[in-house]
Amino acid sequence: MAASNHLLLVLAVILACVVRPRSTYLFGLTAVGQDERTLLLTAHPDDETFFFSPTLTALSHIKKVGGIQDVLVVCLSTGNAKGLGNIRKEEFGQALEVFGIREGRRFILDHPNLQDNKTAAWDPAVIAQELRSLVFQYSITTIFTFDGHGITGHPNHSSALAGAAKLVSTFPVSSANRRPRLFALDSRPATKHLGPLAALLPRRQRSSQGPVFVASLTDYITALRAMVKHPSQLRLVAFLKGLCSRYLWVNEWAEVTV
Repeated sequence: MAASNHLLLVLAVILACVVRPRSTYLFGLTAVGQDERTLLLTAHPDDETFFFSPTLTALSHIKKVGGIQDVLVVCLSTGNAKGLGNIRKEEFGQALEVFGIREGRRFILDHPNLQDNKTAAWDPAVIAQELRSLVFQYSITTIFTFDGHGITGHPNHSSALAGAAKLVSTFPVSSANRRPRLFALDSRPATKHLGPLAALLPRRQRSSQGPVFVASLTDYITALRAMVKHPSQLRLVAFLKGLCSRYLWVNEWAEVTV
């Protein structure tokens, strides 16, 4: 039985990393061209690595070949729950350098009402207000963020979706900027530790499906390189969980209608 399980894992890695690298990039997105400008919205420093690595590597690659114009990453807090906010801000920048997101395209907020808190949700109106200027300044056309479960059930994660939805829903109809499309990352708590096997699971059926980003082996290694840029968060258990996380291998997105 152990041998068969090992063989299954090897086959999964081959399929996920060799047969399908980048095969599903931007699947489900329409009207993607050189004027496309995307924004990844996270809640804490390290979210971008532990949960959104396949998306970041995919978008960075597409930008390099001229498929989209811009990629921004916005983190809503410094993650200062344990007084490590300044350290985590530095780690955030170093990790995003690994993904090719340069200074001037990565932003970390520190609003008094958007502080790292495991028990409290953030006000969507505050999030929307903080994001508005960036979305207009950079003419953002697509926003990616957590879904309502927020992968781990963290209320700050789910608040990111509520805030982005609030912003999109109030987007001026007469604005010269087109209304951004909003996508939420599919939380799969039951399969979050399946690693590369997750790339082989069928998609959930939804009325409005979005892109699927599948990591290649090179992309996975990039994610690990970014992960070690967050030493303040890398306790042994967290590191081991990260190594086998589905979210280092595949990100499945659903479009949110608001």
